[in-house]
Amino acid sequence: MILLAGCGTAPGPHPSATPSFNPSPTPSPTSRPTAVFIPTATSTPKPLTLLFYGDSVLKVGDVSHEGEVGFSIVDDLRQKLDPADTVIVQNHGGRSAQWGFENLQKNVLDLHPDLVTLWWGVNDLGGCPGIFDPTTDRLVQYKLTAYVDQHIKYMRAQIDALLAAKVPVIVITSIPVDGTFPWSHMTSDNQLVWELDRRCDFNLGLGQLAEAQRKMVTDYSASGKPVSLVDAWQIYHDHAGTDKMYMDIVHPASQGAQLIAEGWLKVFQSIER
Repeated sequence: MILLAGCGTAPGPHPSATPSFNPSPTPSPTSRPTAVFIPTATSTPKPLTLLFYGDSVLKVGDVSHEGEVGFSIVDDLRQKLDPADTVIVQNHGGRSAQWGFENLQKNVLDLHPDLVTLWWGVNDLGGCPGIFDPTTDRLVQYKLTAYVDQHIKYMRAQIDALLAAKVPVIVITSIPVDGTFPWSHMTSDNQLVWELDRRCDFNLGLGQLAEAQRKMVTDYSASGKPVSLVDAWQIYHDHAGTDKMYMDIVHPASQGAQLIAEGWLKVFQSIER
């Protein structure tokens, strides 16, 4: 079984102060940011730099040392995108939206992308110990709400920094885990141990996280911002029981990755270019 490294070890929610971010100087955005890759009617579209930024659901492992493990939506997309486009996969297993924001400059902005896809979430709830009571195995709503709020705060921080750089964004929602999720604990030497004989209904939390992600994107879209949604959660529910959706209980297998890639491509093709 392959599970997200670090799942269940996320720190407790931080205060709700708005994160600060100081990227390299960029022109001030207009009230309605425009995608930077819109050509004139007679021009040839310039090659794009398409960057995908997320945890191991994007690609198992970490781009720094395990970038080619497992399945990825990008595996399917490379065959369907313009060969002239540059595709960058920044997968960071076990990381959270907060980590993604804190490392946005070097992992994303310094690479000057034309479009960024964000896919964070499964590591942001602290695993079973983060949102379930250890004695009753029941969801603790106030803890879940705090984790979801923190996730959305740092997703918004990433999106706002990208929009300030005039980079449009696609957000992919979390996918459900396959069945139940194992409990975990940390040893005295800070090692994560999975308790495979004890499980929680982690989708109760992930479902609320996905709903918050949808609302966040709707808020941006309603204000005219170039932020779009790929609802991977809904895609998985629409194909429940389909073969090859999971490579383990967390990560997409070939069919799951392909279906999400198709959803992403539809959104990408709908963006005015």
